[in-house]
Parts: sequence; structure tokens; C-alpha cells
Amino acid sequence: MPAALAGCAPKDPGPEVVYSGTVTVIGAGTAGLYAADILHTKGIKVNIFEARDQIGGRVRSLRNQSLDQYPLMPQLSSDFPVELGAQTCLGSDSIFGKIFKTYNLNSVEFPPSSSNFVMSKVAKSEADWGSDPDFLAAKNFRKNLRNNVGSASSVLQAIQSAGINERAYGVLNGTIGNAYGGNNEKMGIGELAEEEKLRTTDGLVIAPKSNPMQDILISRFSSVQSMVQLNTPIVSVNYSADPIVLTAKDGTTYNTDKVIVTVPISVLKTGVMSFSPGLPGAMTGSLTKFQMGDSLRVVLEFKKNFWGESVGLILGSTGVPEYFSAGLGRSQVNNTLSVTVNGDLAAQYSALGEGAVDAILADLDILYAGQGTQFIRKDTNLKNIYILQDWTKMPYLLGGYSYPMPGANNADRKAMGQPVNDKLFFAGEATDVSGQAGTVNGALASAERVVQEVVTAIKKV
Repeated sequence: MPAALAGCAPKDPGPEVVYSGTVTVIGAGTAGLYAADILHTKGIKVNIFEARDQIGGRVRSLRNQSLDQYPLMPQLSSDFPVELGAQTCLGSDSIFGKIFKTYNLNSVEFPPSSSNFVMSKVAKSEADWGSDPDFLAAKNFRKNLRNNVGSASSVLQAIQSAGINERAYGVLNGTIGNAYGGNNEKMGIGELAEEEKLRTTDGLVIAPKSNPMQDILISRFSSVQSMVQLNTPIVSVNYSADPIVLTAKDGTTYNTDKVIVTVPISVLKTGVMSFSPGLPGAMTGSLTKFQMGDSLRVVLEFKKNFWGESVGLILGSTGVPEYFSAGLGRSQVNNTLSVTVNGDLAAQYSALGEGAVDAILADLDILYAGQGTQFIRKDTNLKNIYILQDWTKMPYLLGGYSYPMPGANNADRKAMGQPVNDKLFFAGEATDVSGQAGTVNGALASAERVVQEVVTAIKKV
């Protein structure tokens, strides 16, 4: 036996990166899990601290939640994955799209032809709007958004300068402002244009047919889940010390050699997590140029599909910028609408609490002649059945995803992700510079970047 062991030992591959220290990842969302996974495969010791009680960050599937938080969950009859956060993937050839292929997941595509657009309180397809001049002007503006690189204007200011009729403002808020996590009044068009020029995926909008998004992350990153310590909010990072000292909310301290911070920019901007010494001025200055938009997701089920069996998205209503018929191509009945409201309107709905559902139904009633209220599913007490996820009220997330303010550019996103003293590193969708900020793909791309930065710093020693 000793001889056999001795014979095998020289053939065992050593770690790709020789490092005696530890890298700690703060945040077990998509970026944190992927960064930890890559480091682990390179032979680097990793641990992960997550403030909340589950992994996934802003990827949250209803099936994985407790009845305490979602008591109406068993009353939903949806026969497909219901998502409370990210629900589609942009690009079948993107990092996330390639994970679908690796796992041989059946997926469904939501083509542009499945979208309806709202003007003058009427929802119709692009083909049905035909030669309507206001719709064509809005369509042309959206198509050429990438031509606004370098502009310091808000999206709304650019729309107004282009002479777009107010009748089409909702269409552009649904396809730009709300889609990017905010609203056109506050969003900078210059950085959006840069992002769209940088994006290189095939642009297909896909979703798993039967696999919840959160389950995909759990499966893909199973090798590092044992390294995650849940319910451990890190509130202080002293990177002047050697080793670095992390302090959790309960006062417990942890030592580490390098830190990857993947928390949302809302956490960084509100000071929930402090740094000693303070973060560099270039980073904090760039942070002021981005916001974490308020975000609300409401899932509604109806007794019949009254919006159209072939309809995927309904975009542009002033009351609800985005309705998503999430069961299209995935459900036997296709009677579910997933409602996404971002930005200032989400803050207004958040203040309504459960009243947000009544406001959404009122909007549907205008678009579809009262059928929202008529066909909403109800429980035995005749109360509406719905699931409401208010991301803005979730501690350690505090919103949906990052969006640029007027004057921001991609260099600012790069500055938010710059390493500090080869000890402190930053990842997450807001730091993505590949044109995919605000998406799961952006979070994954930022993880690949940050690992390269960590390995480069290790090899300097």
C-alpha cells in the first residue's frame, strides 16, 4: 500500500495557482458564487459570507421560498417556474446561455414578434400598429439608441429632442427605462448607448422551460455551497490590517488575505458596509453616478388568458411598464402574468403595499375592457391570489439593479470595480464593463474579470 501511494503521488496535479492565503467573497449571489467557483477550481482557499438566508441574490425562484414569506404560494396553479427576480436570459451564446446548453436544459424563446405595445391605452403588436407615425418614431429611436454615446442627457431629454409624440412615451419607458431598472426621466442615455454597443450576444431572449433559475445556480455552483456561511452580514472591512479583518453584524470578526465584494451598489452607497481606510475617491465618485432602482414584481393568475395566447410581453402602459406572459411556450394553460415595475413608479406601488395589486388590475381593466378584475383568480374568501416581491424592502439588496444617471459612462463602471491595494476587489452586475450590466450575464462576466485581477495580485508576491 505505501508503495502504491508513493507511486501515485507525483502524478497528482497540484493547484493551478499556488497560494497559502484565503480569499473571502462577500455575497452569495451570481457574481459571488461564480468567482468563488473559479477560484476553488484553481486551488485557492475560499470562503463566502452571505447576509441573507439563501443563495442566489437577485435570482430568486418561487419554488425555493418558505410559506412564511409567501403564504399564497400553494394556491398558485402555474405549471412552470415562477421567478421573483431574473426571469429571462439575453443571449443564447452568453455565459448564462451556455450554462443552459451545458446542462442540456430545454429552453423557450420569446421573439420580438410576441411583444405588444401600448399607446393611447390600446395594446397591439408591432405589425398591428403598422404605419402609425408615433409608433414608428418610437421604434426608430429605440433601434438607434446606441448612437447616443457621449450624451450627457437623460433618456427623456433625448426623446424630447427627437420630437417623439408623448403618446409614445410609454413604449419607450417600457423598452428602455423600465427594462434597464429605472425610468427615462432619471436615466442617462450615454452609458446605455455604450453598453448596447459593447454587447456581443445574439440577442435572443430565452428562459428555461421547466427549471427554476435559482435551481440552475444551485446546481452549477454546488461545489462551493459548503463554503457559504448564511445569515452573516459583513458590516466592516478593515483592509489596512494584515490580515484583513472582517466584522459581522453580530460583532464576530474574521481574518482573510483578500476580499471580493459583490454586494449591490445600494449597500455601498447607504454605508451599511464600512471600509477602513475609506474607498478611493475615484470609486466613490463613480458610485454617485449610478442608482439602484426601486423594483417590484407581482405574479397574477387568471381564469382565462384575455391578452392573447401568442403574446409574450405587453410594454408601455403608463400604469404598468411591463407585463410578461411567462407561461408562453411553457404552460398548458398560459394564464399567468408576471408584472415588473421599476423606478419611481415602483416606489409609488411599494407605498401602496397590497394595494399595488388593485392598481395593476385597474390598469389591465383599462387595456382589456374590465377583464383583469373579471378573471383574476380568487381564494375561498374571494380575495385575489397573487405573489408580491418588493425588492426595495429587502435588507442587503434595497432595489432591483443598477442604472446610470445622466453623465455616467462605462469608465465609471470600470472605476467601481477597480482593485484597491491588491487586497480589495469588486464584482457584481454594476461593475460589468462588457455591456451587460443589470443582468445575470453581467454578474457572471464581472466574476470572470475579478478572478483574473485576484490571480494577478497573487502572482505579484
